Amino acid sequence: MQIKISHKRNLNISRKQLLLAVAFLLLLIVGSKIDINLGGLVSFTLQTLFLGLAYYFLPRNWKLAVISVYLILGIAGLPVFNGGSGWSYFTSWPLGFFIGFVCAAFITEPSAHNFYNSLAFFLQVHVVILTIGIIGVGIYTTSFAKALDTCLELLPGVVVKSLIGAMVIWIFNSYQTKAIEN
Repeated sequence: MQIKISHKRNLNISRKQLLLAVAFLLLLIVGSKIDINLGGLVSFTLQTLFLGLAYYFLPRNWKLAVISVYLILGIAGLPVFNGGSGWSYFTSWPLGFFIGFVCAAFITEPSAHNFYNSLAFFLQVHVVILTIGIIGVGIYTTSFAKALDTCLELLPGVVVKSLIGAMVIWIFNSYQTKAIEN
């Protein structure tokens, strides 16, 4: 009897995780299309904000599934990336960022769920993506100056999205704690 209950519980968890993964995949796609321009050099999408949230809430196998499906859709030519689609776009200047997306999936969420740990988590995710992405830009353009300009252009977005992500996690955890107490 316990096997059936356990199996049913695992099936429910898998459905919940599948639905959550699909929701994060959709948010990732939508987030890549939302381009926020604060004037001048500062412009960023919400793609890595939603990716960081997915990486916070999903177990590793689901994180890898979400980012793999996202990348496969883009490589296949569906317009899920911010600036283009298809294999030629994938292997051009954003390749480093895409590699960073995969590498960031291996960052574990903090064990203590408070604002500062959540902020540190989001900063780690963004630093991994940004570092590998900037290296990719430098290799693709063969220009250290272009890579540095790109890094400086993206840094304000990294900070803003990390703060927003940490606030979302903090609000979620506060709400969850209150729901448990009641």
